Amino acid sequence: MLDQLQHENEVQLWGGEEPKGSVLACDFYNGGAVGCLSDADIISLLMDELLPAAVPAFAQAKVLDSHVVRCPGAVTWFSPGSFASRPPLETQIPNVVCAGDWVRLGAREHGSKGLCQERAFVSGLEAGNSLARRVLARAKGGSGKTLQEHVVIPVRADETQVVVGRAANKAVMDALKPFGLDSPWVR
Repeated sequence: MLDQLQHENEVQLWGGEEPKGSVLACDFYNGGAVGCLSDADIISLLMDELLPAAVPAFAQAKVLDSHVVRCPGAVTWFSPGSFASRPPLETQIPNVVCAGDWVRLGAREHGSKGLCQERAFVSGLEAGNSLARRVLARAKGGSGKTLQEHVVIPVRADETQVVVGRAANKAVMDALKPFGLDSPWVR
């Protein structure tokens, strides 16, 4: 809900008028099944089925305006084992950092491991924090400026059933590895 995340941009969100509700953005990844629907059908699917299933209050929401964008093939695909080939957060150039769900965070690695918006957001915060630390390190000579880093909230520990499931899966895959059957997805 963009208006709740971007209070300082209400003028841009509402064109200077009194806010009329909330601005909502939704993304579908691997959305081939919905990409062929009409704009009206996509809005209906979101407002009548998907969003009320997550937050029941959405069932009473009224759409005042909408905009649907289709970007087929726009999501980057990474192959298993490509993590080491991703660019790092910090570069050798003092004022250049990388951000996005595809970036390796190194010592600042976060619990959002997949390719996702949460990881992209966290890497953006970490990129800004890295630049702030670098500027502070160069300015220690007495500029008097202070730059505050943004707090990055860590992901909570996995629930017991996830830890147990992951361990069971690893045990099975390790047992199948000598037979070349440890990963049915990678050949």
